[in-house]
Amino acid sequence: MKKNGVDNRFVSPGIVLLVSVLILSYNYVFADETTKLTILHTNDMHGHYLPTKATWLDKEPDIGGFEALSYYVARERGDAANSLLLDAGDFMTGSMICDIEYMGAYGGALVAMMNLIGYDGMIPGNHEFDISVTNFKALEDIAEFPVFCANMAKGDEPLTEKACHIYDVGGLKVGVIGLTYHQMRGMVSDPNLEGYDSIEPVSVMDSLITEIDPVTDVIIVLSHMGLGYDRYLAQATEGLDLIVGGHSHVELEKPEIVNGVLIVQAGSNCQFLGRIDLDVEGDSIADYHGRLIPMLTENIGPDLQISAMVSRFNSEIESMYGEVIGKLKYRWEHAHGEETVIGDWVTDVIKKRLYADLAIINSGAIRKDLDPGDITVRDILEMLPFDNEIVTFVCSGGQLRSIAEQNISYSAEGYIYPLQISGMTYTWCETDSGNQIIDIMMDGRPIDNDRTYTVASIDYVVIYNSLRFFGFKVRAYIKTSYKLTELVIDEIRNAGISESETVDRFKKID
Repeated sequence: MKKNGVDNRFVSPGIVLLVSVLILSYNYVFADETTKLTILHTNDMHGHYLPTKATWLDKEPDIGGFEALSYYVARERGDAANSLLLDAGDFMTGSMICDIEYMGAYGGALVAMMNLIGYDGMIPGNHEFDISVTNFKALEDIAEFPVFCANMAKGDEPLTEKACHIYDVGGLKVGVIGLTYHQMRGMVSDPNLEGYDSIEPVSVMDSLITEIDPVTDVIIVLSHMGLGYDRYLAQATEGLDLIVGGHSHVELEKPEIVNGVLIVQAGSNCQFLGRIDLDVEGDSIADYHGRLIPMLTENIGPDLQISAMVSRFNSEIESMYGEVIGKLKYRWEHAHGEETVIGDWVTDVIKKRLYADLAIINSGAIRKDLDPGDITVRDILEMLPFDNEIVTFVCSGGQLRSIAEQNISYSAEGYIYPLQISGMTYTWCETDSGNQIIDIMMDGRPIDNDRTYTVASIDYVVIYNSLRFFGFKVRAYIKTSYKLTELVIDEIRNAGISESETVDRFKKID
């Protein structure tokens, strides 16, 4: 399972182990001439092994998918003297291929194709644990490349054998440290974590860098923490050269520089391949050039093995989930930072079916746009890929106000986005003293602080994240045994033709 490199050690919370004697015994000489190093990188692919539409381009050409990825990686490597291909996590969740068992793991086909494409290293993102830590470890076993993480453990037991990996690339020693999301509990449901949790990354970085700096020419952090935290890490840590990021789905056309550290990220959904070329001189980066490569599918020549696997799994998924259950009149688009048509429609369904006063889902539960035309079971399972159960609880009018206040304080930079809601509407504005609610209504009437209201939402929000999403902890709730996807599929079947529009359920007033 090792490529180009040597073993290293892991870090568990509060304990930093010394780099192995094997690494220290290497004959190491700093480069005294300019050496070229190319880093190719992906992040947040979310199971998108098939191409999607580049809706921002004229004629909306097909872009991305694993056939395109195999072609562009081979092309770019052919133009690079020395290269590494790295993934910054969240290759899981977003396509039905993640729910197909292959080689003993759900999503195993993705890793098998990543092996064929030639990945050299990967860190886990939060969505690698959407099924379980056990399933992640099965995925790790399929990988023919190092999978490493420095800041996640169960007690003294690290998640992965390695905290980092040192590669020998064209005579350069390249140290790559893996850092995953630093608040995993809450981001992932507790049962799926199986006792593991992540820790604040800066606390492990100084010792790691101190140990590997003498035996490396370049130090890279492979990060699934989001651009905001990557900037903070660059400011708080000395000795880094490059951060290859993920989690926040940012398309950085050119590298950012923070405290002398280069930061790159390649969007999401396997649409772009990131490339940064480094000139390394004397244990430092003398020059660089970075860019994103849109992986348009026209006139490409993909790897035949990859094409065969893509075709096989797409056919299998279509046979299982291709049933047409209804039609969509207008396009549904999802967005994490605002009210959406999909969010309004889905929460309306929950509110109606559960006879609730208020229905809520988190924006991150919705993962796919739908085009007008036929709607299949596969569309819904990919639009709502999490196996969420509907739960209900009661709260006061004052607590509803807390939910609204929490909602307007959410920050996309922190990867917490506004909730999608049905039943409640409110307007708000910014003042010198902070955000202020102007009015808040329930089904067109002012909220009664002395009344109790019934709220329906999903287990991820209510059971595991109510304090974060609502501003208070829900301690009493009822599991309904209804699955969100089941409700939505049933509603579409009954409706025949579905349509919706946004109605400004939460609105900022200038």
